[in-house]
Amino acid sequence: MSICQSYAVDIVEEFKEANTLILSGDFPEAKIILVKLLKNNPENIQISNNIAYIEAKLGNIDEAIKILKKSITSNKDIDLVYKNLTSLYAFQANTIYEEALSIKESKNDINLKLVENLIIKNKETSVINEIDNIKKKSYKSKINPEDVKKFINEWAGSWQSKNFKQYFLCYAKNYHSLKFKSNSAWKNDRKNKIQNKNNIEIKISNIKIINYDDKDILVQFTQSYNSDSFSDVVNKHSTITLVEENFKITGEYTLK
Repeated sequence: MSICQSYAVDIVEEFKEANTLILSGDFPEAKIILVKLLKNNPENIQISNNIAYIEAKLGNIDEAIKILKKSITSNKDIDLVYKNLTSLYAFQANTIYEEALSIKESKNDINLKLVENLIIKNKETSVINEIDNIKKKSYKSKINPEDVKKFINEWAGSWQSKNFKQYFLCYAKNYHSLKFKSNSAWKNDRKNKIQNKNNIEIKISNIKIINYDDKDILVQFTQSYNSDSFSDVVNKHSTITLVEENFKITGEYTLK
């Protein structure tokens, strides 16, 4: 066995040891091992993901988000990290305005995925161990950030003008909050609430694309809402998916 192969095997074994500690609840010891591994393998997204997992379980949500955002910046083809980051943002939300259909949250825990096996690349070997829980994909992004911003403003405009047909077209076909059992029930509730307000004025500002790949987008913005009977200003996150070349909202979160 060459030195490179021996080194790779050692890393994989240490990674497995860290996972065993994580599953047993010994997060501090697991973190020590993973931080050491990451120092020698700074571009390894699997190690970063599991460190973020530990931080989240320890209650350090901001740090976990920071780690995953950094990982996504250099590894946009990793679907698992994107899903974990989206779950963290959802968990961080103070009030869930509308819950994404794809995220089933527990009030007592964070729904994150742990990388079970480690990929090591070096000059002699391209891959050691396949990761079952990560699907890599190569793509040329179809997302134009300016189009996303335009979509958010059009969504707000249809709400303000009470154009219900256009408003509901902004959402995924079967979208509904977990408070409702069907899309039709959710639509009826939204329509009643919007109809009962007079002189609605909605202003969107500070639109920022947090992350996007070939079809999924996480966007943050400030929403100013005014009507005759109610007004507020909130920061929001929306998850948006490209469906047949059209943007569709799949989740809305009001942040702290």
